[in-house]
Amino acid sequence: MDIGFVSMNTPADVAPGVLAKELEQRGFESLWVGEHPQIPVSAAGAMPAALLHAQQRMWDPVLSLMAAAQSTTVLRLGTAVALPLEHELFTLAKQVATLDQFSGGRLLLGVGVGFRAELAVSSSVAWADRYRALTDMVTALRGLWTEDEAEHHGEFFDFDPVWCHPKPQQRPGPPLLAAATGPKAIGECLPWADGWLPGDAAFRDLPAAVDDFKCRAEEASRDPATLDLTIMAWGDPSAKRLARYRELGFNRVVIGGGRSGGDDPSTTLPFLDRYAAMVTELR
Repeated sequence: MDIGFVSMNTPADVAPGVLAKELEQRGFESLWVGEHPQIPVSAAGAMPAALLHAQQRMWDPVLSLMAAAQSTTVLRLGTAVALPLEHELFTLAKQVATLDQFSGGRLLLGVGVGFRAELAVSSSVAWADRYRALTDMVTALRGLWTEDEAEHHGEFFDFDPVWCHPKPQQRPGPPLLAAATGPKAIGECLPWADGWLPGDAAFRDLPAAVDDFKCRAEEASRDPATLDLTIMAWGDPSAKRLARYRELGFNRVVIGGGRSGGDDPSTTLPFLDRYAAMVTELR
């Protein structure tokens, strides 16, 4: 099992280019960043004040991971999570392809649907339709990433043949990991997802949730063994807890979310040092 690190990726954190180099030197497998293109002021009471303050200030994930790519050679670069429905389709397709090329094919895309209030501001997609729209957008993106003259005629996205280059280095594009937790959401994502990206805090019974995911994958004619299973570990997980994730079948754990010290950069490198030995032990 590989170990990655997620940063809140704000001006108060270690800059992504610097952080990526530190991670690679310690043997970490990946760096992950999230995004919030905007947060409606009306949503202020929906999350803890400290979390809201950080999420308001996130750097752009594509530009941040580009900086990380330029300072490293093997570190994988991930989004946890990107919000495709809050982007214009063709711009997103080109940004992702460019980043994947510049990083030498090291990109991983954790994708989700965000919060209801955010989607209402940035898209005409109704909240009830969000996962159907995400499926349609993923299909359109993969067409743009693989076909010379791509066209798509779906429920939410419709366009006649276009040229959209460059293509990503990875084919049919970077792996897409579904950040979905509920049974309905998982079911809607399984036809297209290359993997699953849950947070451990979302489940009271994680082993049961993993078993349920694997059963749903098989029902969708997907072999669970071929899917990338990545879990976001909240807080300061012990070695025993990380080993338990490996036993459950996760091939990657991403630490750093909710860690002690928060976004204080003086605590980041000591935190990484504490887990550096486990990187080798768990691989």
